Amino acid sequence: MDNKSSPRPQSISLVEADRVQQRAKWGLLVSLGRPQPLFRRASWRLSFFWGLLVASLLLFGLALASCAKRPVPSPPIAAISAPPRLVRVTFSYQPASLASAGTIKALCVAGDFNSWSVSANPMLRHANRWIASLRLSPGVHQYKFVLNHHQWITDPHAAKRVSNGMGGFNSCIDVVSPWLKLSPPLANRINPQAISFRTANTREFDVIAHHDVRLVLRAQTGGLSHVRVILPGPHPGSIGLHVVENHAGATTWANVIPVHGPTVSYYFQLVHGTDRVFLARGYLYASAHAARAHAYDSPMQARVVTPHWAKKAVWYEIFPDRFRNGSRANDPGHHIPWRWNWNRPYRPAGEKGNFYSYVYNRFYGGDIQGIQQELPYLRHLGVNALYLTPVFQAPSVHKYDPSSFIHIDDGFGVKGSLAKIKGEHTRNPSTWQWSASDKVFLAMVAAAHRQGFKVIMDVPFGHCGVDFPPFQNVLKYGRKSPYAKWFDITSWGPPVQYQAWDKPNGAMPVFARSIRYGLQRGVRNYLFAATRRWLAPNGNVKNGVDGFRLDTAPDVPHRFWIAWRRLVKSINPHALIIGEIWTPAQAWLNRGNQFDGVMNYPFAQAATKYFADTISSGGRGLSSRQFASHLSQILSYYPYQVDLVNQNLLNSQDTDRFISRFMNPNLPFNGADRLQDSNPHYSTAKPTAEAYTRLKEVVAFQMAFAGAPMIWYGDEVGMWGASDPANRQPMIWKDLQPYDNPALTVNTPLLHFYRRAIAARRQLPALQIGSWGRLRVVGHRRVFACYRSLGHNHVYLVVNRSAATVHIEIPVFHFDRGHHLLNYLSPRYCKLLLPPVKDSDARPILVRIRHGLLINTQAKSLRLTLKPWQAMLLARYRRGQFQAGFSH
Repeated sequence: MDNKSSPRPQSISLVEADRVQQRAKWGLLVSLGRPQPLFRRASWRLSFFWGLLVASLLLFGLALASCAKRPVPSPPIAAISAPPRLVRVTFSYQPASLASAGTIKALCVAGDFNSWSVSANPMLRHANRWIASLRLSPGVHQYKFVLNHHQWITDPHAAKRVSNGMGGFNSCIDVVSPWLKLSPPLANRINPQAISFRTANTREFDVIAHHDVRLVLRAQTGGLSHVRVILPGPHPGSIGLHVVENHAGATTWANVIPVHGPTVSYYFQLVHGTDRVFLARGYLYASAHAARAHAYDSPMQARVVTPHWAKKAVWYEIFPDRFRNGSRANDPGHHIPWRWNWNRPYRPAGEKGNFYSYVYNRFYGGDIQGIQQELPYLRHLGVNALYLTPVFQAPSVHKYDPSSFIHIDDGFGVKGSLAKIKGEHTRNPSTWQWSASDKVFLAMVAAAHRQGFKVIMDVPFGHCGVDFPPFQNVLKYGRKSPYAKWFDITSWGPPVQYQAWDKPNGAMPVFARSIRYGLQRGVRNYLFAATRRWLAPNGNVKNGVDGFRLDTAPDVPHRFWIAWRRLVKSINPHALIIGEIWTPAQAWLNRGNQFDGVMNYPFAQAATKYFADTISSGGRGLSSRQFASHLSQILSYYPYQVDLVNQNLLNSQDTDRFISRFMNPNLPFNGADRLQDSNPHYSTAKPTAEAYTRLKEVVAFQMAFAGAPMIWYGDEVGMWGASDPANRQPMIWKDLQPYDNPALTVNTPLLHFYRRAIAARRQLPALQIGSWGRLRVVGHRRVFACYRSLGHNHVYLVVNRSAATVHIEIPVFHFDRGHHLLNYLSPRYCKLLLPPVKDSDARPILVRIRHGLLINTQAKSLRLTLKPWQAMLLARYRRGQFQAGFSH
């Protein structure tokens, strides 16, 4: 028998036998030989089934645990809504007779709501009546009817009219706020139908810098007691919104919020008594968790963009001929000695007869070299931005009648340099050359840049001077001139008749308009080329000016400015464009497609009415409450990006000096300040010591308000005077004393105060980009208080607008409790340090020498004692840096 063919049983050890018995007890079939496929397959399926069951139970348990830790967000309580922002208003005009109705070819309504445009809002005829229906913001609006595009008439049916400051009147209409029609707020109950916050509205979500956004929420007055914005993102935190104003039934809450990243996630906590809700994406929620799940998520993209450096600017306006004589070589032969008595004729220059027959022809020899020579003085003053009135070649002292837009006047640079230029053609920029005077100007700009200054030029693009070569060519060749279409010619004569800015056939011919280009195409091309020349000399932006101030900007059509802005920003995106517009200028600013800002004349008017005018005896002054209302209205005209770069001036080359308004109160602003015509009784006496003390509180307010402060040369040393030409006297320099008029001396205490106030402005970022609001004052009605807030950083301004010592209380924000508040305007608490000589672009700083006022942790208000006409600027101490110029 073959051993291989007969199977025999296998042997196992005792240990293995024991394992087999154990497995058998669990019902598992074990084969000592070859495993059985059927039983093996069944075992695998059974194991898989039990494993799947256990895994499902585990997942179900985890889901239950997760739900226990994270409850399902609750649904919203309600959607928020608010009364409409604009109210429908109907204007109506009916002529006195049918005959007069027949002369009406066009009728428009113009007012502060459309920047006084003579064509923006035409009225439609219905029988013998003309009607226009507009949507206006609540408040008092001034308006007039414009007949046939040139005749201005008041509304005979208007309930009220006010002086327009120029000897005439404007009609007024009071648009009632729809917020006032809401039911009174209930205690401890938030009304969702009386809350407004829209991320699509630039006024309520306004990106003002790469990492800063201003949030504005409106609610019915008395409907909320606290508002906080909560940031749940990677940099969590919460910041309070503060009351900006209570007006017409609505309360505005705002703050500037620092942001980290390209988007910002946030929601609001709203509190009214014991009621507390959360606002997110337009809905109210009962819990923070629910609001967090639906938080706003907004991109940090500004809809209106202005240069960020301009928000940090402190401007100094210079009239070159009257600032400083830096080179005797370019002086005109008939110039007046710098220290000569302003009111006396200078016989060597041929002055005789009536004072106003020769004063406009005076030249004092100020020049570009003098500006460059005094850059260290301006650095020590603390300013960091220079605005030069026109410097182009022109026969007048003011240079608003340019004979060239591409060359600097030789009286400001190098005498005779322009005569050496040969081969230039107006219409061919490739032939344009740089004169020696041009190079002096560019050297000054380069020196200013090295010392931390920005420089902008003043340009009158709506007109030129009679010596402008293209205009002379038209006078010579008439219709055959290649420049015949450049100007507004009324008759080809001979002689040629034309429209001019000052008067028909005057000294400043206006450029012709074009429906397609704004200005005639040849003019536009010339001005565009001149713009490139000064923004980027020889193609280098670093050597060019930093922007432009546009003289009489409304004289030029919007179409030109829109195209011109595109050109400017394509060359230098950070260039600044400032327009000269004396009234609200929404049409030029609110779309972000024309100017960055304006010279803020409404600010100057409000400051004059509050600080200089009187309330008693029929004065034109404002109460503290009215003043706050005026300021809020000024800030409501534009996006906050624009507000922050507007030039907040007190006076300029076109007004009397502010210090003289204390000696001449209650006059129409810019309407009765010229000795030669509007007011021969205007007082030109040197201001009193009290007037200079009062000016300091005005300066403190100017440095604290939202916008870029601007100083007219000489204000800081105490210069005074009526409007043009008295406001353009030669600068007072200490090293040139004594002057022929012994009253002309540098007011050293005032100069030191300017330095201190400017240093505080630069040292406290909240004063540059922070939100603004009024503070309630308890104790005296002639004390005004306001604040600026940037996140948790707050600055308080308090001014005593009375001749008495007062004791008052103002509220203090929660984040400042338990800390010291320093009065930056007081030498007792802060020492002013001038910059070291080696730091060529540095500015003065303030250094703490005492801790200031300690705010109790439980205190909700701050008690203060103010001397007559005193101002306080209170904030937690922030260390300053000498290197504060724009070169850094």
